[in-house]
Amino acid sequence: MPHSDATASAIQQILEEVHARFLNLRDGAPADYIPELAKADPDDFGIVIATTDGRVYEVGQTRKLFTIQSISKPFAYGLALKLLSADHMQTKVGVEPSGDAFNAISLHPVSGIPRNPMINAGAIATTAQIWAHDPERAESMLLDFLSDMAGHRLEVDEAVFRSERDTGHRNRAIGHLLRNFDVINASPEPGLQLYFRQCAVKVTCQDLAVMAATLACQGRNPRTGVVTLDPAITTNVLAVMGSCGMYDYTGQWLYNVGMPAKSGVGGGVMAVVPGRVGLAVYSPPLDSFGNSSRGIAVCEELSHRLELHLFDQPARSGTTIRSSATGKNRYSRRWRSAAEFGHLDRHGERIRVLQVQGVLDFAAVEELLSHLEASVISESFVVMDLAQVVGLPSISAGLVLNQLELLAQRGIRCLLCRGEHLEGFWPGESDTLPPDWFTSLDTALETAENLLLEKLRLEDAPNALESNTIHLLEVLPEASRAVLEPLLERRSFTKGELVFRRGDAGQELFLIEAGCFSAGEELQPGKRIRFATFSTGVSVGEIAFLNGTPRTADMVAEEDGSCLVLQREAFDRLHEERPDLVIEILLALHGDLALKLQRANQQLSLLEQR
Repeated sequence: MPHSDATASAIQQILEEVHARFLNLRDGAPADYIPELAKADPDDFGIVIATTDGRVYEVGQTRKLFTIQSISKPFAYGLALKLLSADHMQTKVGVEPSGDAFNAISLHPVSGIPRNPMINAGAIATTAQIWAHDPERAESMLLDFLSDMAGHRLEVDEAVFRSERDTGHRNRAIGHLLRNFDVINASPEPGLQLYFRQCAVKVTCQDLAVMAATLACQGRNPRTGVVTLDPAITTNVLAVMGSCGMYDYTGQWLYNVGMPAKSGVGGGVMAVVPGRVGLAVYSPPLDSFGNSSRGIAVCEELSHRLELHLFDQPARSGTTIRSSATGKNRYSRRWRSAAEFGHLDRHGERIRVLQVQGVLDFAAVEELLSHLEASVISESFVVMDLAQVVGLPSISAGLVLNQLELLAQRGIRCLLCRGEHLEGFWPGESDTLPPDWFTSLDTALETAENLLLEKLRLEDAPNALESNTIHLLEVLPEASRAVLEPLLERRSFTKGELVFRRGDAGQELFLIEAGCFSAGEELQPGKRIRFATFSTGVSVGEIAFLNGTPRTADMVAEEDGSCLVLQREAFDRLHEERPDLVIEILLALHGDLALKLQRANQQLSLLEQR
């Protein structure tokens, strides 16, 4: 997965300002009840923001190793949910805030299960479940999992582990209480040893920010692309972090900062803005709650300056619909007969073209569905372009598909295009697309036009749209037409046949008599981009013919058809013998070109307005 370091200097400047502001904050002291932690330098101070796009902004001591301590708790809980299921874990650990300190012996008075997995009692019970699941591989599984969250290999600080093991008498007492209530079903010592090692894993401030960003990405590491947790488990982990992650300071934290978070007595604080960023601060001095003093101050400041508080988000401003047009002002690249264009101009409001963008969460989908209801009419067609949609949760996909079914019951057919990247919405793994799915907006729009024209044929006059008349011949006076027609050479083409090639001399003017022809360019073998498609009655190749310049595109027969061809030599003779007729032809061709240019300008104007 591509990733980059910070590129937005304005964001970097804010981090540097915040770092400078709190650099001299001297409140608190490093934890001393674990001897190794007391050795931490109180001047160490780093701040990191990691985005869900994989970018990292950092200032201060962001690459210095320290031990993760209690910040490991939400990750261990996520792994336990992954290995053992939420139902199993709820029989061992609750999810209610305790309002107690991190090392409180807080157990349910009847069941004996810990209040939540963020306090020591719940964390020990959680890690014991991981050990019991696979005693031989428990430590490697936990370390592998934490490493995937961080995006590189993590290791245990053996000195800190020994210090915690040798002084962890209170935690041992908690372990034996959990064994007494059968929360732990075997000797508590192996699970305690794993818990001590889990807390002694070495990380940097940058590691914590990436781990937080992985939670913000619903379990996908934004730097490596590795998926460690599924979205449902990530949601549960963030919920418990939000309600219990800062112990007996959690309520004040949510009030002031408003993000799911977790602190550790090693000096780290990790916070998550779901779907947006991960934030980490490293500073060893702790306050009376066991949280980093600078970490709390920095998170409060950044929450305010960057408006990260989850409960202080602005209302959506209606940006889901990137553009909305009808078939009267948005056309495909299919150049049609005058009769067909006339019908599309008169009935184009029966085609609605929507370009959708952004993350289609519930609010965005509600906007989209409301727009559909308000803008479509019965017996019509909707072309929905999904190329700019970057996220589509499964619930939202279900709502959209259900709405399309309801529209179909009202005779409204929806053609979806460019949605290949949306998991859960794309129709399976088949190489054959269903009839209402397209990889190109232009192809979807052309199909909608064809369907509307076919419906008009059935509804109105079956022959009203049928016209084999070539427009150039139709606008010429009868006498002039009688002179020109004998000079035209009829040529037949089979489907896929090359009519002319890009770079050829423009020595011929093609008047399509039957069939359909496309102008385009082959970018690579088997992949061709279409510039325009021409139907019966249309003149093709007039620019190169009139200017004497090379062809700018290939033209290929899309189906069997025929053209009347005017050679340059015949046109030059006509110029000498009947200059008046040549002027009539030129006027007709320029009128045709003017109409094409007008339609092209209209489409460009729509692009500029989006």
